[in-house]
Amino acid sequence: MHDSRSEETDSGTRSRRLHQPWRLVVAGAEVLVAALLIALAFPAWENSVVRIELPEAAGGAVVSRMLGSWVTLSVLAVTFGGLLLIDASRQLVLGVRAGRSGGRSRRDSGATTSEPTSGSE
Repeated sequence: MHDSRSEETDSGTRSRRLHQPWRLVVAGAEVLVAALLIALAFPAWENSVVRIELPEAAGGAVVSRMLGSWVTLSVLAVTFGGLLLIDASRQLVLGVRAGRSGGRSRRDSGATTSEPTSGSE
């Protein structure tokens, strides 16, 4: 048999552990790192393009070539920057909820414990 009171306290403890105000600092740091990674992706992409000027005998054309290592670095920087932005939004939501969840969980737990206990004798 499950005890409903133990489930309520377990979920209340779990939510208090998730909702911490220090998560706002983590979110800010993640946004800064994501901005840095995305800003570094642009020069990496520019370094990936190499222009080769062919001699006049071949028609005097200019050919572009992409260097895979720089392209990979640029794509990875944008990908990790995007993942950090997603996690920063999660941290922000959990950090903002920190101030409100304490009052809400106390109110909910108070309502369940203050129910009248009339015996069915």
